[in-house]
Amino acid sequence: MKSNKIFGVIIQARMGSTRLPGKVLKKLSENDTVLDILLKRVRLSKKLDKIIIATTPDPENQKIINLAKYYNIDFFIGSEENVLKRYFEAARKFHLDIIVRITSDCPFVDPYLLDDMIEFYEKKNFDYIRNNYNSNIPRGFDIEILNFETLKRVYYLAKTKPEKEHVTYYIYSHPNLFSIYNYKLEDLDYIEGLRLTIDEKEDLIMCKEVYKKLKEKGKKIDFNIYDIIEIIQESPQLIKINKYIKQKNIETNKTN
Repeated sequence: MKSNKIFGVIIQARMGSTRLPGKVLKKLSENDTVLDILLKRVRLSKKLDKIIIATTPDPENQKIINLAKYYNIDFFIGSEENVLKRYFEAARKFHLDIIVRITSDCPFVDPYLLDDMIEFYEKKNFDYIRNNYNSNIPRGFDIEILNFETLKRVYYLAKTKPEKEHVTYYIYSHPNLFSIYNYKLEDLDYIEGLRLTIDEKEDLIMCKEVYKKLKEKGKKIDFNIYDIIEIIQESPQLIKINKYIKQKNIETNKTN
């Protein structure tokens, strides 16, 4: 039986990107953008009460707001630079008890994995769980979960620029203050170098190729992380497309 708590996912999305401007509205197929696919997939979750897009006042982001309206999804307009503040105010406005954090440049986030992680979170007593550190889950399926009280605590404790620009950075940079769990999938084959998030044009090409192969198997929206791993195992050459792309370093805001 579902609890009375309100579960909501907050998806940070904006058109401004230094490496690939407008990336969230780039086409992954003839009819669907990166954000189209992500929203359609997140709506498959059975655990979420709210889906919220958190964007900024930049006029360019009206395109994102229009897409939210098209899918009848809530949106929130908040701080451009202080993303933590944007998240906190969005969570407060929509009365969220449990907050799921995903980013709009990860179109293949698995709604079934998301539901499993929420169920795990409900049963345990951690302040924060994530699947993107010390895990066999590849980059691009990143999910983080925390409750409102933890988010509120972080909001008032965070002082530095990195702590405000990155929603959960304060939590995992102060592990002595929070109980943290790194979520894994024990039965998932780990593939070294697999990257399905979009920062550069090569990432976009990679995701397009994977999505093309998913559709060839009849999986347009309803697919899971195991379906994608199977595609990579069948076509391992795909990894070479974006093999050399590096994640930004949070503290320097530059690639490692």
